[in-house]
Amino acid sequence: MLRLLRVGRAAGRGGRSPCKPPPAPRRTGATGPPCKGGGPDPARRGAADGPSPPAPRSWGAQPYVVDLRSDTVTRPSAEMRQAMAQAEVGDDDYGEDPTVNELQHVAAQLLGTEEALFVPTSTMANLIAVMCHCQRRGAQLLVGREAHLHVFEQGGVAQVAGVHSQVLQDLPDGTLDLDELESTVRAGYGSRYHPRSVLICLENTHNSAGGRVLPLAYLREVRLLADRYRLHIHMDGARLMNAAVAQGVAPAQITQHCDSVSLCFSKGLGAPAGALVAGCREFVAEAWRMRKLLGGGMRQAGVLAAAARVGLERMEETLQRDHGNARSFAQGVWELGSPICSVDPSAVETNMVLVTVAVPWLSPEELCERMQAVSEEEVAETGRAVSVRLFPWAARSLRAVWHCDVSAQDTQLAANKLKFVAEQCRRERGAAP
Repeated sequence: MLRLLRVGRAAGRGGRSPCKPPPAPRRTGATGPPCKGGGPDPARRGAADGPSPPAPRSWGAQPYVVDLRSDTVTRPSAEMRQAMAQAEVGDDDYGEDPTVNELQHVAAQLLGTEEALFVPTSTMANLIAVMCHCQRRGAQLLVGREAHLHVFEQGGVAQVAGVHSQVLQDLPDGTLDLDELESTVRAGYGSRYHPRSVLICLENTHNSAGGRVLPLAYLREVRLLADRYRLHIHMDGARLMNAAVAQGVAPAQITQHCDSVSLCFSKGLGAPAGALVAGCREFVAEAWRMRKLLGGGMRQAGVLAAAARVGLERMEETLQRDHGNARSFAQGVWELGSPICSVDPSAVETNMVLVTVAVPWLSPEELCERMQAVSEEEVAETGRAVSVRLFPWAARSLRAVWHCDVSAQDTQLAANKLKFVAEQCRRERGAAP
């Protein structure tokens, strides 16, 4: 998969966020320059372990933070910072930034599309795609009820694009029921009264399903359905590279079933900002106009594109490690067998773990607060002050997301903390009158 990236670099520079949570405090115990992991930079990004957590002399010491709220909380690696500092730049709005042009060319090759366009965010990339495909006001897109595009992007397709969303129920694995999808399309097909369906939006990996990967056979079926009714398909591929690594396929094998795709650089790939939208040449030409309309035209954007390029080059080793750490955590929670919380390890396919809070007297919000807090009891019992940050996800679940700042040791610390908190909750409940 990476041979294509290296070829692109050899050709020279003349070639062609739920939502971010509040920032976490910097980890303690770090040495060396600021970089991914907050500590030393061993072999960058392939490192198995980060800095050791502090053994506090007394409670009151700064806790060691393991931040699992999202893969958007990462910091640029030393390699990214160097690439940004040395990036050759120009005015990208004029198409003259060589680093952006190179990134777009390499990404288009990787995705199997004719062209790609660098944009500030995945939210903008998705909105641009909808606006390009649905040019008639009142056009209808078909999308999952829990899709990021529908839930977490401010309803931009309605607010800005004037597009109507017909939502369908997501299945637990992030797919849509194909019979329901087809019956919904047929209900309005040729009708003068129904909105005209134009676009199907898919999400891969599926955030609300816990990072599940859309099966390739499913994507083929959706493509056949779309072709029968002359519909377009857009894939929200913010975490597309997680899907490709998990399935062991080139990204182009996934995107071949879509008319357009977005890709985020500031999630699992670890860059500080940036995304792209890709498709055929005519689509990207129209996407450029939509980017300008939305205020997404940038000037010397090569400083961001340089970091994104590093993220692409390191993605296999980074994402494989993240997926392995997530599976390790899920297996540990499952083996814990706690009545307080549970995990289905078979549902962990990439870098996300959804933890079910199994008792009615404890909310996900309260469990997250307990995981973040550090008590004298914990320090006395474990000898460590560890604060684990998680995201309350649904009425009975919380989410943990692995990324390039979280090592195997951090993963074990998070599992140990959950074990301590679950046992603490059990004891407190047992002692309650």
